[in-house]
Amino acid sequence: MNQVKQERLQNRLGPEIKEFREACQTLQLATVDANGKPNVSYAPFALLEDGYYVLISQIARHARNLLENPQVSLMMIEDEGTSKTLYARKRLTFEADVSVVERQSDTWLEAVAGLKARFGDIVDGLSGLEDFTMFRLAPTQGLFVKGFGQAFQVSSDDLVDFVHLTEGHRRVKDGSEVETPTEEL
Repeated sequence: MNQVKQERLQNRLGPEIKEFREACQTLQLATVDANGKPNVSYAPFALLEDGYYVLISQIARHARNLLENPQVSLMMIEDEGTSKTLYARKRLTFEADVSVVERQSDTWLEAVAGLKARFGDIVDGLSGLEDFTMFRLAPTQGLFVKGFGQAFQVSSDDLVDFVHLTEGHRRVKDGSEVETPTEEL
């Protein structure tokens, strides 16, 4: 994609992605345990410069999975009630590397402050519990889906490197490309 098109796409989608991400309060987390058994869950998050931060009890299966296998897929997704179509809900997904934040480190204190700013005093209580661990989820690569035929690759460095995915849906009978999701097959 040439530089001008890339800049136009960035200028159009960058603010939309930022607004979408800021409207989301939780991340859906796909984790895997040491035996490869998957689990899906969620956690409230704070976004800092170097990643997404979640505070999770080690009693929870997804926290134990993150400790055993420090890779995660995370997703923010449009609410079902506001979606135009459930088959193409707006969503932002990332693959991410996981690290544990050392309790009472500068990063810990910054992450707790970020969570408290978003979710209030409950964070003080949870962060004071021994079984709660702060995880940093550092995105590596992602995807922003606006709807049918509107998927864009997103880089880890604050969504700078957009590439529109060009592969479209094809009809079963003749293999021709579907122009719109409502087009009759």
